[in-house]
Amino acid sequence: MAAEPEFDWSQAASLLGDDPQDVPEEMAEIVRELVETTALRLEELKNKNFETDRKAIGGLAHQLRGSLLNFGFTGVGTVLFRIEKTEYTLEEYHAMLAETEVLFTDSVKILAQRYPTLRIS
Repeated sequence: MAAEPEFDWSQAASLLGDDPQDVPEEMAEIVRELVETTALRLEELKNKNFETDRKAIGGLAHQLRGSLLNFGFTGVGTVLFRIEKTEYTLEEYHAMLAETEVLFTDSVKILAQRYPTLRIS
């Protein structure tokens, strides 16, 4: 079994509350929207031209990282930081995007398990 992705549960609890069975509906809606928009933004990153869109890639990675870190997605944030701030080849970029997708999917699964009232998957 793979290790659980790095996640800041105290940060998540600061927004979602201490009772995983009673997340305020407005926060649950924000999380559901975050999950949806993150999937779209990851797709957008995949479609950027690595050679000509490096500044746009960095900007998008920065925005996405900030949004995700607010809710505790530290493992995903670490990879997005590398996309935003470091030099890499096209192959490394694709590998980082794939890693980001896996970490995000796994993080959403554990968040959904811990906070079932979010109704995310």
